[in-house]
Amino acid sequence: MNDDFPEASHDGEHAEPDSTNPLPPQPLGLKFYLALALVGLLVLLILVINIPGIRASAGASMTRVNWTLQSYADSSGSLVLVQPGTKITAVFGSDGKVSGSAGCNQYNALYTVRDYAISISPPVSTKILCSGQYIMQQESDYLNDLSGIAELRISESGLRLFDRSGKPVLVFVKG
Repeated sequence: MNDDFPEASHDGEHAEPDSTNPLPPQPLGLKFYLALALVGLLVLLILVINIPGIRASAGASMTRVNWTLQSYADSSGSLVLVQPGTKITAVFGSDGKVSGSAGCNQYNALYTVRDYAISISPPVSTKILCSGQYIMQQESDYLNDLSGIAELRISESGLRLFDRSGKPVLVFVKG
């Protein structure tokens, strides 16, 4: 008897598996690939079906915030910062109305959102004469920009409104 190798047991109770001969890898069957394809299809369907929900929530989430304008497209089409000392605001109501301060005068308009598309009617505003030519020009540019909006993008930090050509026209921040 050799002490280097244990004796084979014939009673089946103390038999150890042979670790020197690992099992060869088994080919993956048709059932595995079918299950994998179904999981992939399920993930794809969840993403596709949820996209309208994400888009719809863009319009809904802009109604939960008071927005302050950071920059706007001036009469030349350039994006410029709001004049210091003025505050232009927008509040989008869940009833389809947007209102706020245009810097001096108050305004309101109607809006509709579908997916990322937004349409704002020409705003109606009070007619107070504001001090400073630049303030009146800024207000006029802002109110004109509002009715030319076609698309929106909303993020944690702000709301960006674009014209039909995809150029940013109004940039709002929360607050």
